Amino acid sequence: MMMAAQDLAFGYRGTPVGQGVTLAVEAGRVLCLLGPNGCGKTTLFRTLLGLLPPLGGKLELHGRPVMEFSRSEFARHVAYVPQAGSSYFPFSVIDVVTMARASRIGAFATPSAHDRQIAQDALERLGLQHLARRSFTEISGGER
Repeated sequence: MMMAAQDLAFGYRGTPVGQGVTLAVEAGRVLCLLGPNGCGKTTLFRTLLGLLPPLGGKLELHGRPVMEFSRSEFARHVAYVPQAGSSYFPFSVIDVVTMARASRIGAFATPSAHDRQIAQDALERLGLQHLARRSFTEISGGER
């Protein structure tokens, strides 16, 4: 099990949004969360991503509490690509996917051939290699 939440309560200091969430996400799996506007989906995701502390329950990554991880260590295990958001620069899709390697590249360093190959392999695994050279600003939210 990669990430697990047990009886998770989430929200903002003084403002609970949800509680009693139990889930497990295995490595290599995709998680889809559906619900009406304003029901707490984004707040739950922010908690799962370690951006908000849990208000109760347990949230673990590889059996360790998420809040024990440094941001860079956590980023080596968990990634998030929001549908919303815009880029001001016309990066190619392969450039954006390669940026996910940032937690493994030193400051002021550039991605290696190995990093670029890992990004290309990820696109191929997802059947998205046809988007590699397209501008990220020109693909749909679903393609992102």
